[in-house]
Amino acid sequence: MLVCPKCKCEYEEGYTVCNDCDCELVHVPEANGENVPAKKMPNIIGLTGRTLIFGAIFVIGIIILISSTSLADTEMAIIMKAHGGSMDTSYYLIYLEQSIIKYRTLGCVLSILGGLGVLINTRISK
Repeated sequence: MLVCPKCKCEYEEGYTVCNDCDCELVHVPEANGENVPAKKMPNIIGLTGRTLIFGAIFVIGIIILISSTSLADTEMAIIMKAHGGSMDTSYYLIYLEQSIIKYRTLGCVLSILGGLGVLINTRISK
């Protein structure tokens, strides 16, 4: 049986490096079954799940960034309805500009956070 010397994860034959610690695995003799600790599974699923979540956040941020103008236009249609269907052009342009800035900022923040999360949660195997 192969075991990681750091985190004590057990591995089947064929593995040489721990997926969590990147340590070389060592051979340990099999126990008779008495007082055997529960087998700890490598954290591959959790790592992939986090990476997928941060990847989705990154993609959503990019989509918001790309469609910030159309999102602001839709918001302006709602604001125009609230003002009875008419509005002074200068006020309209101010509201439109602020809406575009709002969506661009949101898109930038989400894409930066998502991208950093993907980079932090992705490990390069040696």
